Amino acid sequence: MSNWTPITEESVKATKASTILAKVRAMASAQGDADPLPEMIADVVATIRASISVGNTLDVDQAKIPTSLKGLALRMVVRRVKDFCQLSLTEDERKQADDDRSYLNRIADHKIRFEAPDTPAGSAEMQSAGGVDVITASRRFADRETMNGLL
Repeated sequence: MSNWTPITEESVKATKASTILAKVRAMASAQGDADPLPEMIADVVATIRASISVGNTLDVDQAKIPTSLKGLALRMVVRRVKDFCQLSLTEDERKQADDDRSYLNRIADHKIRFEAPDTPAGSAEMQSAGGVDVITASRRFADRETMNGLL
């Protein structure tokens, strides 16, 4: 089994959201718009990849996320679909949304590790862990000690 997986329309349908998906497509076609589901899926995947990218290696396939985050991603897509349809979230869904955000934050804070990518991307895609690069470390000519008494 693969460590990283793509989120597809079929996987979203498997979440018992097929009636809501039909409503989204009907609303979009009534307005003459394209099906918004692929864009919603891509946005959720990009959000998750951005959240986990600091200091971690991502998969070269930009449509894939760690398999352990698949359920989280599907819940995020369903919430976006409900928002598109202007359906309110249940109390359980709001709590899950808070838990999902907290989980992604814990990954970003390096408190939770996830699966290694199947085909690691180069370092160009990953964000650096931060910090400041020091270009020179030479002594300053005007500092507190050398300017003593000159105010």
